[in-house]
Amino acid sequence: MKDLNFDDERINFTPLILYIDYIHLLQDDFYKSNYENITPRDVTYLMNIFYHQNCSQKDLAQLLFVSESNVTQIIKRLEKNGFISRKIDANNKSRKIINLTDNGKSIVFKLLKDMYEWEGEFFRDYSEEDVRKFKSMLYEYSQKTINSI
Repeated sequence: MKDLNFDDERINFTPLILYIDYIHLLQDDFYKSNYENITPRDVTYLMNIFYHQNCSQKDLAQLLFVSESNVTQIIKRLEKNGFISRKIDANNKSRKIINLTDNGKSIVFKLLKDMYEWEGEFFRDYSEEDVRKFKSMLYEYSQKTINSI
């Protein structure tokens, strides 16, 4: 199914989330094909650890709307693969602080490069204003989704 091939009416009546999911599935396939020792879910974790430095496993669980046990499982694998480190919080011995290792940062920068190249190709025929507006709308959509939970 390389081409969705929807007519205009179907495009308007198809829920946005299906388009987002389709894009996400294609990105997942790209990660599986181009990155060793990283699952598509790992990408989400690595990016969130990058953007939320010194976070805890509980913080990640809240950010990603998953259980702490789910976070623990993925964090252990990321740590084993040398992408993250966990250190005990000096102020709270039961809390572990998560950060990227140098190897983890290197992978995140490579992922970001690939993401920006893909976006550049995707948005090639759109103005900067169209891109800004589209991203703003997606951001607002995500915020409204989060706030409706």
